Amino acid sequence: MLKPLSAQHDVDSLKNILNHYPNQDTIRVQLLNQLGLEYWIIDPVVADEYGNEALRLAEKLNYMQGTAFALRVLGVANWTRGNYELGLIDLLKSRSAYQKLNDELGVANCHLNIGMIYADQGIVNRALENYRQALDGFEKAGRSDRIATAYNKMGEVYIRSQSYSQALEYLLKALAIHEKNGFIYGVGESNNRLGELFLAKKEYDEALSYFLKAVSISEKLNDADGMARGFLDLGRAYLAQANYSKANEYLRKGEKIAREVGAKKWLRDTYQTLRVLAEETGRWKEANAYATMYITMKDSLFNEQMANRIAEIEKRNELAAQEKELEALKNEAIFLSTQNELNRNLKFALAAAMLLLLVSAYLFINRQRLRIKKDRIIYESQQEMANLALQKARLEQSKLEQELATRDKELTSYTVNFIRKNEVINSLKERVQDLKKSLAKSHSKEVQQLMQLANSIQDVDKDWEEFRLYFENVHTDFFKNLNQKFPQLSAGELRLAALIRLNLNLKEISSVLGISPNSVKTARHRLKKRLNLDKEESLLAYLIQMDQTA
Repeated sequence: MLKPLSAQHDVDSLKNILNHYPNQDTIRVQLLNQLGLEYWIIDPVVADEYGNEALRLAEKLNYMQGTAFALRVLGVANWTRGNYELGLIDLLKSRSAYQKLNDELGVANCHLNIGMIYADQGIVNRALENYRQALDGFEKAGRSDRIATAYNKMGEVYIRSQSYSQALEYLLKALAIHEKNGFIYGVGESNNRLGELFLAKKEYDEALSYFLKAVSISEKLNDADGMARGFLDLGRAYLAQANYSKANEYLRKGEKIAREVGAKKWLRDTYQTLRVLAEETGRWKEANAYATMYITMKDSLFNEQMANRIAEIEKRNELAAQEKELEALKNEAIFLSTQNELNRNLKFALAAAMLLLLVSAYLFINRQRLRIKKDRIIYESQQEMANLALQKARLEQSKLEQELATRDKELTSYTVNFIRKNEVINSLKERVQDLKKSLAKSHSKEVQQLMQLANSIQDVDKDWEEFRLYFENVHTDFFKNLNQKFPQLSAGELRLAALIRLNLNLKEISSVLGISPNSVKTARHRLKKRLNLDKEESLLAYLIQMDQTA
């Protein structure tokens, strides 16, 4: 549901409708919530204003759906500005409201946003737990767009925990779904996270390519938060390459946008990166200034969170006190009115009626309590059964993951031994060749026998059949998918594709195939052409994606 519009005129249209809509009803709540939703990537401060107005009106109308949505808008607006504690409070309230409404998609969206807050604070386990719960809900609802968004978030967490292979697989899945659905915002987000992945792996050209695509999309969408983050990422990538002028250019752009929209977390990180840039270029005075600005912004974020929390608590206490005082005044007014209007006999009749009413109310409340207690017992029983089923599913999933890990370990072990054996044999061949040059012709027969022995040990076809068994045990449909899409591939090209899928380097591949590194380079280039890939496309990334194709 949280899917911002791509054009400013759509936001302007909503504002125009709102300005000409006079009624204080549920439709107005929906308009306010939609505007808050659209503004969280343009200006989170404005999004917060619309969310608060929607929340007040929804609560006044007792419109639960509007209340749940408004709380979620507020939660995401607070997350965007770095107010994590307030954002978490709002999102937990939103999730509770959606649960009461039995709105599974709303609950899943809340889990996704809660995971984003935990991820930003580096609490990896809680983030992944919420992302998986969100993914379950999106799969039940058949929402491929939200599934892709969850994949993006999970890929981001795996980057931070340095699980790069898992991160790449999730991000490529997300990018493929978003491109298929034509969801431009999601495509931009996937490109940004892929840039972060390759930056973490120190593959800077790949990182810059993805970051530039992401920033271009953010500019088209007028996504201020995305631009602030994207320019910061470009600055970090150029800084890693020691391209200081480009780094400074993009960091300045990001700083300006982050300051304009109040994106304090990106402003904080930009100051930190500018400090590093100043240090590396020997501008120590600027470095100290940026260090001070970074600390000030970091403290400001913390103090703002605490101040907002205190204000929230005080507001609640004040409202509660006002409600109690109003209730007391109402009761007093009723009592005085009764005293003035009723005579003695009427008072006795009223007392009798009140007694009868109290007895009836007591009996009714007692029945209601018994029914609620019964319903609670049934609910708790159902909840326990659901928890047991969930635990069983998790155990089965864990068992499958362990089995896959064991197969992967066996494949890795076999591949390493395969490479080492071939390296030893190749070394032996080189020594035999040296002996052949240095020994007399009378020994040429013995030298030839040694070479034949080495060649018989290095039986590439036999070794390949064993390797293929281990490989297909882990990557079940890899060869099937390749053969279906590219039936013209030779056996040698299939071997090379499998070795590249395992992310082996040139030397390791040349050792396995028994050819020179230059020959491996030529074979890689030829395979890329056979797969119809452009020069700038990553062969490894394509083969991983092919491995995931069902």
